[in-house]
Amino acid sequence: MQPRRPTAKSKALREEHERRRRIKQLAVLAVAFLAGAFLLLSANIARGAELPEDIQWETNMDDPPIGSPDAIRGGTFHTYLPSYPLTFRLHGPNSNDMFASWRRSVSLYLPLVLRHPTTDNYIPILATHWSVQDDTKTIYYRLNPEAHWSDGEPITADDYVFAFEFLQDPLIRDPFSNRYMEDYFESVDKIDDHTIRIVGKQESWRPLSDYSFSPLPRHAIELDEEWVERDNYEPPVVQGPYVISNWRTGERVEMSRIDEWWGDEQHYLQGTFNPDRIVVRVITDAERALDYFQRGQLSFLQVNVARMWATQLDIEPIRKGWAHRKQVFVETPQGLYGMIFNLERPMFQNKDFRKALQYLLDFETLNRELMHNAYYRIVSAFEGTPYQNPDLVPYGFDPRKAREHLQAAGFTQRGSDGILRNEQGQRARFTLIYPSQGLERHLTVIQNHFRRAGVDMRLQLMDGGAAFNRALERGFDAIMISMSAGFYPQPHQYFHSDFKGVAQNNNFWSYGSEHTDELIDTYRFSMDEEERLAAMHELDAIIQDDAIWIPFWMGPYVRFIYWDYVQWPDFYFHRRASALTDNLVFWIDPERKERLERARAEGRALEPDTEVEVDPYGVQEELERQARHAGADE
Repeated sequence: MQPRRPTAKSKALREEHERRRRIKQLAVLAVAFLAGAFLLLSANIARGAELPEDIQWETNMDDPPIGSPDAIRGGTFHTYLPSYPLTFRLHGPNSNDMFASWRRSVSLYLPLVLRHPTTDNYIPILATHWSVQDDTKTIYYRLNPEAHWSDGEPITADDYVFAFEFLQDPLIRDPFSNRYMEDYFESVDKIDDHTIRIVGKQESWRPLSDYSFSPLPRHAIELDEEWVERDNYEPPVVQGPYVISNWRTGERVEMSRIDEWWGDEQHYLQGTFNPDRIVVRVITDAERALDYFQRGQLSFLQVNVARMWATQLDIEPIRKGWAHRKQVFVETPQGLYGMIFNLERPMFQNKDFRKALQYLLDFETLNRELMHNAYYRIVSAFEGTPYQNPDLVPYGFDPRKAREHLQAAGFTQRGSDGILRNEQGQRARFTLIYPSQGLERHLTVIQNHFRRAGVDMRLQLMDGGAAFNRALERGFDAIMISMSAGFYPQPHQYFHSDFKGVAQNNNFWSYGSEHTDELIDTYRFSMDEEERLAAMHELDAIIQDDAIWIPFWMGPYVRFIYWDYVQWPDFYFHRRASALTDNLVFWIDPERKERLERARAEGRALEPDTEVEVDPYGVQEELERQARHAGADE
């Protein structure tokens, strides 16, 4: 891809942006320091930022590579997503759908440093060394001189300075990124081509996580008023191994691996991102995906539907050993999964109405009758992290309490159709948007419980991308949401009132108050670990009491089926993995693929893999120990 030449208009916009930024800096300094400060600033601009004389660099090359040394490079990996991407951009409107989130991990969002997904230690990626200063908000990074963009240009300090400017610019129409950069970062300064300084707004208890971000290619992005529309389906220049190489609107996107990618020789990236080509199909229904798998059109399939795992996998490929089943236990935060209420809608501004719905979810029956007792109820907004309030218990199924809350909400009169009304004649009715037909059986059971209590919940199936856009725009009454989680919870983006009145962000509820904002800010900025834990535990309790969502269920494992030609490391994937595609540590074995094709053509069985459950990190063992302990206490 040829880099674009900046237009005269683009240059003028950048120059005007830079001019205003510098005027603001100078004005603030002039008020504080008058003429002497101005002279000092001028001298600093002339010579640039400098390294401290006593700087102490750190690195870590002692942890194991993320992938396996046995991995084989090559082959085509076939996968799917439930909806076609809303955009190829990774910033701006609609850039947070499932496709964008997945692509960030394989093509664009390589960080300066990364928490090793098994050891949790920081390891170098785009930086080779780092130095956190005593103020815990200033960090110096040495950039990896081997790192290059997909068009061959080197990744330099200028690309980090540009990313800092870009993510603050209103032209990208991304209020969350704008606010995030404004709240967290004071400056990003170039020391030399391969050394930068990042200064945060406040001291931090996790500076390497807070004050690190990915670069953007200054030479390849033309930011102006037309950027959002112009680049909507323009494959971006990336620092990762895969570039978008082909696509068919509504059907598929294909990505190709860069020849001699710079990361191939890096210690921690060994055995990762192994396929030469990735084909991402659009399959809107999870159960249809099984048909695609059986035809050999998917390399593997993550099985999130308990009924499918328990009853629908007695299929020829598995019986004949052509494909295998695996359930790998992992230890990772669960993220948000459940029914979200829009607090901008009058119906859901009533807390008693929201609480009534909590008491009408019969999880135990759902789990037993529809999910083969395979799941655990989510309780916390921060499930699976130390910040989960240990004292929380689910609301539980209690129609009597639900009736009391409905009456307190003013719904005291039943119509001839059995639906409750209030004195103004408003019916207890709302629409739930859901993005997967696989949920329909579960939601129909919930719908029936609601209706018996006098609440009319109407179900609306919607394409995943369109549904997520509705969530971002708050164009819903209630909606099903599933969001992944990182090592640290991010309550600011989900629950802070900064985002209540602004669309295109992850505060889907339009939630937040002065007190909850204070708790979130304590978690973000306090250097006292006990204060942070106390604040998050209180926030967790408030969120549950405010009943702004109905948490659904979780499984502490990844379940999947895969063809015999797909090979995995001994550990399958990392302790913190949440998906099969994390770091792409699997590989395509060409000899096994040829063997499989011959066996299928001849109808001949291969040796079966009878080990279904794998527990490389002792997670299942610990769950069983806890269950035995609980039984002994009873």
